[in-house]
Amino acid sequence: MYDYMSLKAFDEINVIRTAEKKAEAKGMEKGIEKGIEKGIEKGIEKGIEKGIEKGMEKGMEKEKIEIALKSLKQGLDIEVIQSITGLTEQEIKNL
Repeated sequence: MYDYMSLKAFDEINVIRTAEKKAEAKGMEKGIEKGIEKGIEKGIEKGIEKGIEKGMEKGMEKEKIEIALKSLKQGLDIEVIQSITGLTEQEIKNL
C-alpha cells in the first residue's frame, strides 16, 4: 500500500510539474508575442518619423531651389542668392 501511495503522489507531482511547465511556456510565449508587437509598433513609429523628417528636408531643399531659380530670373547676384538660400555657388550655377 505504501508503494501505491508513493506512486500516486509521484504521479500527482508530475502532473503538477507538467502543468507548471506548460503554463510557464505559455507565459513566455505570450511575453515574446507582446515583445514582438511592441517592437513592431516602435519600428513603425520610427519609420513614420523618419519619413516625415525626410519629406520635410526634401520640401525645404525644393523650396530653396525654387527661390534660387526665381531670384536668378529676377537678375539677383549669385552671392545674394547664396545668402538667401544657403545653396553653394556651384549648386546655383547648376540650376
